[in-house]
Order: sequence, then structure tokens, then C-alpha cells
Amino acid sequence: MTETAARPQLAHLTAVLDELRAKGTHFNLRILDDQQAPVCHYDGKQVINLASNNYLGLANHPKLIEAALAATKAFGVGSGAVRTIAGTTYASWLGRCLS
Repeated sequence: MTETAARPQLAHLTAVLDELRAKGTHFNLRILDDQQAPVCHYDGKQVINLASNNYLGLANHPKLIEAALAATKAFGVGSGAVRTIAGTTYASWLGRCLS
């Protein structure tokens, strides 16, 4: 039994996706195979990365990685929800440190 037969409500979405694929307009996310850098690998191909927000090169800086790991150990991962619902911890602390 196919997924759409088991869940008929998906039939419309499946048809739309099939139509996009047939037209060649279906978008597939590219997989980044290594760290963001000026030259990196997507889907196994070496490319010049002109679309990254890492223009200062800080995403791969050892001190930033170390700080991110420390923050993850202290505060966990994921936001859980927006700050106005779930509260805030790290963002408030960071704001006080930067001001």
C-alpha cells in the first residue's frame, strides 16, 4: 500500500509535487558536505561559495566553535519556542554582555 493510499489527504500534495518534478521546477535542497568556507563542497562537488552569510569567516573560528559548544552544554540545543512564549535566558545574557 502506498503512502497516498494509506493517507488519501496526501494525494493532492503528491500530485502537485509530481507536477513540479515533471516541469523541472521542483527544488531540492543542496547538502553541504563540510564547513562553510569560501570554497566548500555541496553534493560532492567543490564550489566557490558566494551565498554564505559567513563573510567574516567566523563560523569556523576555533574560539567561536568552543564558545558555541560551551553554550550548548550550559543551555542545551534548540529554542523550544519563541522567547515571548518560552522565556529567555542566553539571549538576555548576551544582550547585557554586549551593551
